Amino acid sequence: MLKFILMIVPTLIMNNKNNKSMMMMFIMLMMFNLSLQEKIIGKLSYMIMGDLISFWISNMSAWIIFIMMFINMKKITMYKKVMSFLLMILILTFYNWNFMMFYVLFEMSVVTILIIIISWSYQPERMEAMMFMVIMTFMFSLPFMMSMMIEYKYLNFWFINKKINLINYMSFLFIFMVKIPMYFMHIWLPKVHVEAPVHGSMILAAIMLKLGCYGMIRMNNMMSNFMNLNKIIFTMSLWSMIILSMNCMMQIDIKTLIAYSSVVHMTMTIMNILMNKNKSIFSSMLIMLGHGLCSATMFFITSIMYKNSKSRSILLNKSMMMNSPTMSTIWFLSCMNNAPMPPSINLLGEMLSIKNIFNWSMTLLTPTFIMMFLSSMYSIYLFYLPKQGKPSLNINKPELNKSANMVICMILILPIILISIKPMMLFI
Repeated sequence: MLKFILMIVPTLIMNNKNNKSMMMMFIMLMMFNLSLQEKIIGKLSYMIMGDLISFWISNMSAWIIFIMMFINMKKITMYKKVMSFLLMILILTFYNWNFMMFYVLFEMSVVTILIIIISWSYQPERMEAMMFMVIMTFMFSLPFMMSMMIEYKYLNFWFINKKINLINYMSFLFIFMVKIPMYFMHIWLPKVHVEAPVHGSMILAAIMLKLGCYGMIRMNNMMSNFMNLNKIIFTMSLWSMIILSMNCMMQIDIKTLIAYSSVVHMTMTIMNILMNKNKSIFSSMLIMLGHGLCSATMFFITSIMYKNSKSRSILLNKSMMMNSPTMSTIWFLSCMNNAPMPPSINLLGEMLSIKNIFNWSMTLLTPTFIMMFLSSMYSIYLFYLPKQGKPSLNINKPELNKSANMVICMILILPIILISIKPMMLFI
C-alpha cells in the first residue's frame, strides 16, 4: 500500500486547493482501509470490520469517485458534497458487519444514486427510469424487511443464523439479486443507464452493482443449508447469460449494450457466490474489480462519443475513432477486458469461474462454452463498429483527442492490466 500512496503524494504540490484537499482525503482513506484490512482498528468493534473483499472494493469505489470529482472539478459545490456523502456511505457499508445497518446504508446509497439522476440527468424520461428502479426495490424490500424483523437477533455477520427458513432465505437473497441484477429482475438497469448522466452510469456499473454481490457474499453462512435452491438459481443464471449475450448482439444503443453486458458479468458472479467455496468467492472478487474499472471506462468513452455525435447509436458513431489512435487503443483494451481476453483480471476471474463450474457439474460444459463465445462476439462487435467504416464528414471529433480524456481513461484501465500481470498485488 505504501507504494500506491507514494505515487499520489507528488500531486499535493499542485496549486489548486481543491486538488490538495481531495488528494489528502484520498490518502487518509487508503490508510484507513489498510488499517481495517490488517484488523488494527477492526478489533475495537464488532460492527466495523474489514477483510480482503471489503478492502479492495472500497478502494475501487474511492478510486472511481475521486476520478469523477476531478472530471467535474468546475461543477458547483453540491456535486462534491453528494459525491463525498456517497463515498462515506459506501465505506461504512463495505465495513459494516451488522445486517440491519448494512441494509440501511445499502438503501441510502440507492437514494444517493436517485439524487444524482434527478439533479444532473439531461433526459426528461429520467422520472420513468427512476420509477422502474424504485418499484423493483420496493417489491423485494418489503418481504426482506418482514424477514429481517423476524430474524433480527441472528443477523450479525459474525454469527448469522444457519437455521433460517427457506422463505426468509429467499427474501434475503432476492433483495441483493435485484440490485446486481439477475435476469428477470434486470428491467430497471438499462433504463436507468440510458437516462443517467455519465458519472451516474459510472457509479451504477462500477460500484452499485457490486453492493448486491457483496451482500450475497456476506450471506455465505446461510447458503450451505439451501444448496438445492442454489442449484436451481445456478442453472437459471447460466442459461440467462446465454439469452442476455444474444440480446447484446441485437442492441443499437451503446449504453444499453454495455448495461446488458454488465448483467452478464454480474450473473457470473452470482454463480460463483452460490457455489459457496473459497476459490469461487475469490474469482467473484476478481470479476467485480475488473468489471468495475472496465465498465466505468467504457461508459466514460461512450459519453465522449456522445458529445461528438449527439447520439448513442452504434450506427451513427461508426468510424468515430479512426483519427484517434490513442483512444482507439484504450477502447480496444476496454472491449477486450469486457470479453474477457488478456491482459485482464476479468480473464483470471472467469477462468477460475469456469474451473469451478466444471467441478460443480460437467453437464454444464456446453452452455458455458456457448456463453463464452457469445460474450466474445458482442465485445468484438462493440469495438469494431466505432473503429471501422466510412467516416462521417458532419461529425467533429475534438473530444476524443483531448489529453485530459485520454489520461482519465488510462487511469481507469491501467489497474486492470497491472493487477493481471501480478495478481499477488491483491494480497498486499
